[in-house]
Amino acid sequence: MDGEDHALGVRACGGRHDGDEYPCQAMASSARAHERAAELLEQMAAAHPEEADLHLQAAARHRRWAANDRELAQKYAPRDGGFDG
Repeated sequence: MDGEDHALGVRACGGRHDGDEYPCQAMASSARAHERAAELLEQMAAAHPEEADLHLQAAARHRRWAANDRELAQKYAPRDGGFDG
């Protein structure tokens, strides 16, 4: 592996064994952002009936992504606590 290839092997810092809460917090924050996006898209659907179907489809995707992020945050939460999401 030369110098350029070595950069591809970079691994994330921290983790459950280090007590690092950052990954969990990032996923919980992402879940909240997806929920906010879904709410906005649902409001847009109500305001623009001609595009409501597309907005509602996008909102459903954001809700699925939020659920996935919450699941990951729970899975990788530090052993001594939960997550904020």
